[in-house]
Amino acid sequence: HGGGLKKDGCHNDRKTGGYHCHRNQSPSIQIIPQQKTYSSSEKSINTRWCDIRGGIAEFRTKDGTYVDCLTDEYAIEAEYDNKWKEGIGQALHYAESTNRKAAILFIKRAKSRKDYYNEMMRVINRYELPITIYVIEE
Repeated sequence: HGGGLKKDGCHNDRKTGGYHCHRNQSPSIQIIPQQKTYSSSEKSINTRWCDIRGGIAEFRTKDGTYVDCLTDEYAIEAEYDNKWKEGIGQALHYAESTNRKAAILFIKRAKSRKDYYNEMMRVINRYELPITIYVIEE
């Protein structure tokens, strides 16, 4: 879409509160503002996040696996920050199984001491993986 893009081809998305890119070949990154306190199990975080976006939580694929959140555009794997490696494989599998784009809801744990986000992004960028990343704080 036109207008409002920064030099790098990115902009803030007023509808979702995220940030994403159009012209850049690297994956888009969307930072989701922290929301009110809620139960912090992976499933509860995913269900709430998915519901807000009109997605289907725990969608069963043709392979009998379950996508954490399926939207019209994305097959999203919700994963805690320290489990990002599993998230990459699952997101790609779900995307292929549903004919959607791959995405990860990266849940940054409050107690994390390690920079898992940059670890994950190094791999995604190095291998040019077609995965959109949504970040939410636990």
